[in-house]
Amino acid sequence: MNRSGNILLSAVEPMADRELYLECDNGISIAWTLGHLACVHDLFGTWLGADGRQLASDTHHIFNSLDIGDGSVTVKPSKAASVDPALYPKARLIGMFRSTQVANLRRLERFDPARWREPVPPTGPDSLPTLGAIWESLGVHTYWHLGELSGCHPSFKGTYTLNTVLHYFYVGAENETETP
Repeated sequence: MNRSGNILLSAVEPMADRELYLECDNGISIAWTLGHLACVHDLFGTWLGADGRQLASDTHHIFNSLDIGDGSVTVKPSKAASVDPALYPKARLIGMFRSTQVANLRRLERFDPARWREPVPPTGPDSLPTLGAIWESLGVHTYWHLGELSGCHPSFKGTYTLNTVLHYFYVGAENETETP
């Protein structure tokens, strides 16, 4: 979770707002993706022991709606268009993502691996039946969205920006210096 979050934020932080809110062909934007990932961390945290959700219900409605049709013919705005930059500026989206992810990373540090096969609380989804399945889903979720953005956002399509692992302390052989 930490590594995928770092990859996402290192690509997003220097990005101009125009690119952040740009609607991709599939109807998402980077802004929506940040909010969505924050809401998923927030919701999943409640199944892992959080006292409640940290983000407001209206935020969850914007970023974590499943959009399963109800039979109506009303056309909804795209996920990207549902994100109001005035209500969800870049700094707020990044802050939401960081705070909810860090909260789950702290839960993971305290998590007893003996509970891996324990059933999720009744509010949890049928598709993730155990606490271990929740952790596994959180572990891959950001990577899944990195792949999605790599294939649809013009800033990343055809690049390796979101497909690399950050190694801040890597020193290649050509840069090594001998220690006396």
